[in-house]
Amino acid sequence: MDDAPQGKNSTNGFDHTNAPPVPEGISRDTMDFLPFALVIADAQLPDLPLVYVNRAFERITGFNREFVIGKNCRFLQGNDTNPADRQLIREALESGREITVDILNYRADGEPFVNRLLISPLRDGDTVTHFLGIQSEHPTDSAFAERAARLDEQLREVQHRVKNHLSLLLSLIRLESRRTTDTKDSLGVLANRVEALNMLYDEFSRSGSEGKGSIALGAYVSRVCSALNMIDGHREVRMNLETDEVRATLNSASQVGLLVSELLTNALQHGFAQDEAGEVAVRLWRDDSGDHACLQVADNGRGIPEDIDWPNTGNLGARIVRDLTTRISGTFAVETGGDGTTVTITIPLSALGSQQADA
Repeated sequence: MDDAPQGKNSTNGFDHTNAPPVPEGISRDTMDFLPFALVIADAQLPDLPLVYVNRAFERITGFNREFVIGKNCRFLQGNDTNPADRQLIREALESGREITVDILNYRADGEPFVNRLLISPLRDGDTVTHFLGIQSEHPTDSAFAERAARLDEQLREVQHRVKNHLSLLLSLIRLESRRTTDTKDSLGVLANRVEALNMLYDEFSRSGSEGKGSIALGAYVSRVCSALNMIDGHREVRMNLETDEVRATLNSASQVGLLVSELLTNALQHGFAQDEAGEVAVRLWRDDSGDHACLQVADNGRGIPEDIDWPNTGNLGARIVRDLTTRISGTFAVETGGDGTTVTITIPLSALGSQQADA
């Protein structure tokens, strides 16, 4: 059994110049400032050495990245770490499957803490290239047991969404890299997708316990639009937002957020020339039946070319729109011409996981 860690902030002799890179295309700055501890281990090297840890990991554990890069993550374990938990992790890594486990770990100063750890394999085709670890400190104070149980359930769902999004991003990066040499545009689209995920975490934190596991979808959509408008930098394009009160589960909210990201990015990048003035309107409302929510992104730009049946044909973003719409049981309608493009997606409120309006 491993000893409790001591003297953990010295360098480890790992050759950083030859270290395997963080998976291609994901910005280190983006991952550094995510609001949860994230680590990546190289599955192609002996003993699965860490090749990346973010700032939240350093803050929670007290270990700096210079010490941990090149080491197996078992240095967090100690004398009282349950051997059964260690065996569960070992078996999951050997078989290349996902696992979530609560395990006793130790900070750099020797203080123990319960770590809720999600480990998921990242694949290139059939080959596991990396393991992604998402970590959070698990509350143990019995006075907060009920609240902790509720938050833990929400956190598990969010962790799974993060894992799924990062896996999706890795797949999209690989596909994009094979299709285009325009690195700047590709990374810009990627940044928008990650920003939509970041806004979900922010809105989740704002909702707190009163949200009971749901998100104020109108507020979330508004924050995503505002953030992406700033990122894309189309200063001459004015954005109008209009949202009704709709609640959604974390799962469905994440899919709506990505939909907004794809539709808005498409409108800003393809609807207008650089420095061209224009307008984009984003609306979220309940239909007259009260059974559906409607998401609409409309621009007064140049319209979709006649030879493109978007989103049935088109680029990778079109494929994402089709897939996300299907996942939330939605239907879409597209109107386009010389006066712009309007995309309307109709979603059953039951698919959003809540029939209740925001308070």
